[in-house]
Amino acid sequence: MSLRIGLFHPPPSGPLSGGDLYDRKLLDVAAARGYPLQSVPWRDGPVPSGRWDLLVWDSLLMDRCARLADERVALLLHYLPSLDPALESSRRAELQAVERRAVATADFVVASGRPVADAAKAFGTGKPVFVCEPGVDPMFALARAQRVARRGPVRLLTVAHLLPAKGHAWLLGILRELSDLPWQWDVVGDRDRSPGTFRQLREQAGRAGLAEQIAFHGAVAQAQVAARMADSDLFVFPSSFESYGMVLAEAAAAGLPVLAHRVGAAEQLIRDGETGLLVEVGDRDGFRAKLRTLLTDAALRARFGEKLRDAPVRGWDETFADFRAVCEAMLE
Repeated sequence: MSLRIGLFHPPPSGPLSGGDLYDRKLLDVAAARGYPLQSVPWRDGPVPSGRWDLLVWDSLLMDRCARLADERVALLLHYLPSLDPALESSRRAELQAVERRAVATADFVVASGRPVADAAKAFGTGKPVFVCEPGVDPMFALARAQRVARRGPVRLLTVAHLLPAKGHAWLLGILRELSDLPWQWDVVGDRDRSPGTFRQLREQAGRAGLAEQIAFHGAVAQAQVAARMADSDLFVFPSSFESYGMVLAEAAAAGLPVLAHRVGAAEQLIRDGETGLLVEVGDRDGFRAKLRTLLTDAALRARFGEKLRDAPVRGWDETFADFRAVCEAMLE
């Protein structure tokens, strides 16, 4: 009898999140391999009917995670909202209760990164937790080959939706203190998820006299992200929490030196002192000092970029292979 595996996920709406992209790539590779992983877009209303051997719930729907019949249930865990360091304790407790119920409902958990996997294990449900890390689209490795030496201001790039936890305002404050140096900051990411954050950033840039040095590009397609990486000098990532950090993997694949906090898989993706520089979360003085170093030392940036030229790049085929192996082992 052939397997029937359904991936319940929110229907696409607006710019893709990292979780949306992960789902899409998983489904694309499964279809190309003839594997019976079916997309089941759902948000509200009656749950789509069907008999499943395995029902995979995207964690964006974790508050609805349920067993429909006698199928096995997996939770595909991209992110745990309770891990946001900016949350108040009461809100964190509410979210943890929802998350714990979802993990307890599932027969097993597939996490996209080790920090989230560790947090899921900490709920103490005893459910098996596996890690299937994301891949990188080949277009980013192609961008690596297109990189050339540039003249003019150091071109900084940040790719992250404009949300408080992503640290844009924090970084802008640091850049204000480095206004004696020549730099241009390109910010790519959805401006509509938190309109207040975008408005405050623009106002902050204006007050600092930096509006001409900062460009907010909004959400763009992955091909445009890859093109920007090919045309940038340094990837700067001030986010204070990541379950994995897919964009760090993309920057490394594109041969772009990185300055980031030690979040998600940063220490795995970026070799501190060899392909980029890493800083403890919240170490403002350390971040500013290392950013100044990277802005003023073109030879160091070039050395980091050279080290990235031969760095291995994990593909989505590998992610799918890991996912398939977990699912089939749990269905035996």
